Amino acid sequence: MAAINWGLAAGKTQTYLPWDSWQHPYTDREPAVWFHEIFRTDGTPYRTEETAFIKEITGRGAATR
Repeated sequence: MAAINWGLAAGKTQTYLPWDSWQHPYTDREPAVWFHEIFRTDGTPYRTEETAFIKEITGRGAATR
C-alpha cells in the first residue's frame, strides 16, 4: 500500500517549504530539501530518482538507479 501526503506539485499550499520558512522565508531560492511535493510548478521532477522509484514500485517503468 502506498500514499502521497499533501500535494504532488509545488504551488498553492507551499508544503514543499520547511517549517523554518515561517521565520526565514525562501524568497530568493528554493530550499535544499523539499518536505512533500514531487514536481516543480513546470511539471519537472524535484528529484528524478524519486519519480523513477515511484514508477518502479508501481510497475510503471524501470528505475534509473
